[in-house]
Amino acid sequence: MEDNLMTLTTEERNPRTMDMSHMEAGEIAAVMNEEDYRCAAAVKEALPQIVNMIDTCISTISGGGRVFFIGAAHSGYLGLLDGYETNATFGTENQFIPIVAGHFSDIMKTEGGAEDSAESGKADLEAYGIDEKDYCIGLSASGRTPYPIGALTYARKCGTRTAAIINNYDTLLGRVADDVVELVAGAEVITGSTRLKAGTCMKMALNMITTVTMVKLGKVYSNLMIEVPPVSDKMRKRLLYILQQASGCTKERAKELMEETEYDIKLALLMAKKSIGLEQAIKVFEECGGDINRVI
Repeated sequence: MEDNLMTLTTEERNPRTMDMSHMEAGEIAAVMNEEDYRCAAAVKEALPQIVNMIDTCISTISGGGRVFFIGAAHSGYLGLLDGYETNATFGTENQFIPIVAGHFSDIMKTEGGAEDSAESGKADLEAYGIDEKDYCIGLSASGRTPYPIGALTYARKCGTRTAAIINNYDTLLGRVADDVVELVAGAEVITGSTRLKAGTCMKMALNMITTVTMVKLGKVYSNLMIEVPPVSDKMRKRLLYILQQASGCTKERAKELMEETEYDIKLALLMAKKSIGLEQAIKVFEECGGDINRVI
């Protein structure tokens, strides 16, 4: 396919913002707000494809595999953010793994040309020793970035299932992916600034993918987080609140249970809901494979 950067939807000029440089701040904010409504519509249109991707993530992680988000620049940063936040929210480890072009330690010092190397995408993914149990999701607003294209091309040779989240139709990246989500919300408010609507669409899709996957893997009880790592005073207070909400017990009883279980909220919740002791709660937890939604 010919390099068609300047003909992509994400590069078109938006007729509703042609006079932006002469608008008042309030007018610009209002038109940006109006344009953002198009993001939800674009994601809704792609829901069947997003759900298919979620199902693959669930089966991948259930089968002992890993889900990789790989991209460059803003798309890569979104994958990085969601991967890290999933760890913080659900206590995961090496289940969602983000890879960003440039090997940066400081996001403001990322090597700008790193996205142009398909070979770097291959090498960065190869370092993780991927195989058929894993799932590699390439992220690219344009769908033409060499870095994730190189990564997905390599992944397919390894027998790894691949996917792509893109903000244009019929792209180079989409052609090397098994599963494709195309989130097209129209021209950006500022021409070519894909951190705006394109980025919003991608973040919405990533939110769904990681969140729904974690819910279906037993990381949520009702609509409450039950895998919050007790790493700070704020997190421990949140766990106490969650236990109270989930079980209906008093704050004092919640604190007793959390201290007895060393802030393992799943064990504490089993004890509270089933009126059992710690030893029996551990046994029930093991029998249900760690998914307490099966027993309460």
